[in-house]
Amino acid sequence: MNELFNILAGTIALAIGLVSGYAIFKPKKAESIESYRRRGEESVKNSIAEAQNIKVQNIKRIQEIQEHMREQEGKNKTQLEKLEKLIVLKEEQLLLRNAKLKEIQSFIENENEETRAARDGIKILEKQFQEKLLSKTGRKMEDIKAEAMSELQRDLELEREDRLYKYEEYLKEDRERQAKNLITSVIQRYSAPTSVEKRSSTITVPRDEAKGKIIGKNAENILLIEELSGVDVIFNDAPNTIIVSCFDLVKRHVARETITKLLKERIVTPEKIRQKITESQNETEKTLVRIGKETVKMLGLDNRNLPDDFMKIMGRLKFRTSYGQNILKHSFEVGYFTLMLGSELGLNLLSCKIGGFFHDIGKAIDQEVEGSHDMLTREIMEKFDFSEEEIHAAWAHHDAIAQRTPEAMLVKAGDAISAGRPGARQESLEKYIERIQAIEKIASSYEGVSKTFAISAGREVRVIVEPQQLEDNDLMPLAEGIAEDIQANVAYPGKIKVNVIRRTKNVDYAK
Repeated sequence: MNELFNILAGTIALAIGLVSGYAIFKPKKAESIESYRRRGEESVKNSIAEAQNIKVQNIKRIQEIQEHMREQEGKNKTQLEKLEKLIVLKEEQLLLRNAKLKEIQSFIENENEETRAARDGIKILEKQFQEKLLSKTGRKMEDIKAEAMSELQRDLELEREDRLYKYEEYLKEDRERQAKNLITSVIQRYSAPTSVEKRSSTITVPRDEAKGKIIGKNAENILLIEELSGVDVIFNDAPNTIIVSCFDLVKRHVARETITKLLKERIVTPEKIRQKITESQNETEKTLVRIGKETVKMLGLDNRNLPDDFMKIMGRLKFRTSYGQNILKHSFEVGYFTLMLGSELGLNLLSCKIGGFFHDIGKAIDQEVEGSHDMLTREIMEKFDFSEEEIHAAWAHHDAIAQRTPEAMLVKAGDAISAGRPGARQESLEKYIERIQAIEKIASSYEGVSKTFAISAGREVRVIVEPQQLEDNDLMPLAEGIAEDIQANVAYPGKIKVNVIRRTKNVDYAK
C-alpha cells in the first residue's frame, strides 16, 4: 500500500515538475540553463512536498475508513447473534404450539367419540321410550308430537298476545307523554295575545252637541241609521261618545263609518244618511278584498291567483266572531299551531298550513247562507279549486266525517288549542250559568244520582251516585247516557267530560 502511494506521489511530482519547467522555459528563452535547472529543482521539491502531504492525508483517510468498517462489522455481528437467538426462540415456540395442537386434536377426537356414543345411546333410549309410550297409551308418536306442538303453539300465542297487550299499553302511555310534550312546546313557542273581539265599537265626538244632528228631530235620523244598518246606537252611556253595538261586525263597521262621515256634515238629512251608508258599504267591500289579499300574501299563497270573490270571503273573517273570538285571528292561531305540529312530525306543511288557516272560512257566510260552517268551508274550497287533501284537512275538524289524514287531525288539535287558551273566548254570565245549570239538571235526572257538580267552567261534570241503588257495572251505561243527553240538548264549545263516582263506606264498632 505504501509503495503504491510512493509511486503515485513521484509520478504526480514529476508531472508537476515537467509542467512547471515547461512554463518556466517557454516564456523566458533568454535566461541561462543554470537558472532553469535551479527553478526545476525547486519545482520538483515543491511537488514532492505536496505529494507527500497528499499521501499523508490519504493514509489518514484510509485509516478512518478501515476503523469505520471494523465498527460496522462489530455491529453486524451483534445483530446477527440477536437474530440467531430469535430464530431459536421461534423454533422452540413452534414446537410447543405443534405439541399443544396435537393435544387439542386428540381431545377433540375423544370428545367426538363420546358424542357419537351419547347420540347412539339417546337414539336407543328414544326408541325404548317410544315403545313403552306406545304400549301404555296406544297412541302413535306422531300424534303425541302433534299434540305437544299444538299445546306449545297455543302457549306461545297466549304469551305473544300478553306481550303485545303490554307493549300496546306502553305505547299508549308513551304516545300521550310525547303528545303532551309536543303540544306544550308548540304552545310555548306561540306568544301572540288572545283573539277576543269586543261586541261594541265607540266613536268619539268633539262635543256632545254634535250628537244632536245624528239623533235628528224626534230621533228620526238615529232610527233610520239603525233600520238601514241593522245596529243599535247608544248615546247616553258616556260623554262625547257614541256606542255602536251589533253581533254582525260588518254591519257594525258600516254603521261606524257612516256615523263618522255624518259627524263631518253640517246638516244631516235622511238622503245624506242613505248616501253615506251606501258609500260606507262600497268602501267596506273594498276593505274586505284588501284584507283578504293581505292575508293571502302573508300566507304565501298569492301565487295561486285567487279571485276577488275569495278575497272578500277571507276579509269577512276579520268581522266575524265566535264566543267573542275573532275568527281571522283564530284562523291564524290554528294555522300556526298546525304548521308547528306538522313540522315536528314531518307532515305535508302546505296541507297543514292551508287546512289550519282556512278551517273556519265557512263562518264568513254562515250568518247569510244556511248550513254548518264546516260544510260551507268545504263548498267554498271546492269552488276555488283547492286540492282534496287540503279540503279534507280544513273541513273535517268537527268530526262531520272521520279524519283520514294526519294533517286533518292536527287541524282539529290546533283548533282545540286555540279555543282552549285562557281568555280566548267570552260569553255572557247569563248564558254561562244557564249552560252549567242545564248540564247539572240533565245529570241529576237519572235514577240513582245523588249529587252533580259542573266544574272546570262546564267542561267536566262529576256525578255522585247512591251505592245502594247502583252497582259498578251500571256506571258505564250511566256515563254514556248522560253524555248523549248533554250532547243532544246543550250547546257548548269543545268537549264535556262525564265522571261518574260510586263510593261505598262501611262502619262498625268494637265493643
